[in-house]
Amino acid sequence: MAALEKRFPRESFTKKLERICQRLDEAPIRTVAHRDFFNKPATSRVEITSLWVVGSYARGAMTCGDLDLVLEYEVIEGPHPASRVLAKSFFGALQYVRYYYGTPEDSTSGVLFPDAVHIWGEPGCDWRKQIASITPDPNTGRAERETDSIPLRAEQLYMAPERLKQLVAQEKEGIITWSFVEITQNDLAPIQATAISDRDRKLIRVAPIMGKKSQVLIPAIIRLMAKYSPFGDWDASESHRGRLRCGATVLHLGRPSLPHYPFDDEPTIEQFVLIPHISAKGPNGAWIIRRGPKHPDVQALARKHAFFLATAESPDKIQYRDHSKLWSTEILELFNSREEAEASAAEWDDGTAREIRSANGLELISLFALVDVIEIGDHRLPITHSGASYFDRGLATMEELLAALPSLP
Repeated sequence: MAALEKRFPRESFTKKLERICQRLDEAPIRTVAHRDFFNKPATSRVEITSLWVVGSYARGAMTCGDLDLVLEYEVIEGPHPASRVLAKSFFGALQYVRYYYGTPEDSTSGVLFPDAVHIWGEPGCDWRKQIASITPDPNTGRAERETDSIPLRAEQLYMAPERLKQLVAQEKEGIITWSFVEITQNDLAPIQATAISDRDRKLIRVAPIMGKKSQVLIPAIIRLMAKYSPFGDWDASESHRGRLRCGATVLHLGRPSLPHYPFDDEPTIEQFVLIPHISAKGPNGAWIIRRGPKHPDVQALARKHAFFLATAESPDKIQYRDHSKLWSTEILELFNSREEAEASAAEWDDGTAREIRSANGLELISLFALVDVIEIGDHRLPITHSGASYFDRGLATMEELLAALPSLP
């Protein structure tokens, strides 16, 4: 993350810090209009009693990613306002300024700040002298953090610091693995209408329900999924403003988060893709998270395989319709052996050339996500709620699928 994060001259942050101190001198107590816990209009009187500068600016770095501040405050009257609303009421909207609340020893950041510099304590204090006391140091840079292996900034994600630390630990243990794909201006360039596939036209139709900043990402998402989910289809029923589903891939946009138990009994999800909105600071890209080599599903699927029929490299799906039903369901037939697949291919009489292919391990999850029902021998295993409703039974679990799949010799 540190390599892709844009940094700015120290002087630009000094000006912002001076403005903040001037605002505190003018009025350390302000009335904050906000909405309370029940989303009803409320007002509170809040006093800021101390301000510390922390992070790379406090250590004298010549360039900084953000101006990190710790504020100690007291609510004199009314409910606690949201931290974002509080800062904006006192200081306005200042870009690249991060506010933590508490003290350097115990703040909402969740980390200690041993290099904190106390800048402001009361109206009339000599905060200019305190700012000048920090000696610029060309040899000082960004401090290493426990979560540096995460390719996005914490501010781009809707996850608490402890959750990010948990993900780092799981990645080190091999429970999950991830990669990062940078999104460039070329990736965001519009795609000619004639070059958009029938599959991706479904995404275009979903676009109006998305926010404007998410719509900017659509060309990059189309290009990304052409590589990372070539056979998946866009699922309108599982897509909304900040969440999209393409085959075995679930995408979260905006200020994304990862479910707390992302792959627990999820036989149709191969990967999560977290894409923040494009920003001047960056990093701009897609954080792709998958099961790691030590994940129980990976170990259980390691020796599982199946054969299937494919047409033009895409798995053959069967539209199944019972006359007693008002709708049809999609089935993918998997075979225990090549001989079974060949026998099934011979039964087709439509003149289509079918290829027999095989899938092993995690490749099987990509197949599961293509249809409503998986058929293996005598087993019909519903994967979606539509498939479960069609055959009037519960969703198949990963355990059931594992039991039905053949094992490698």
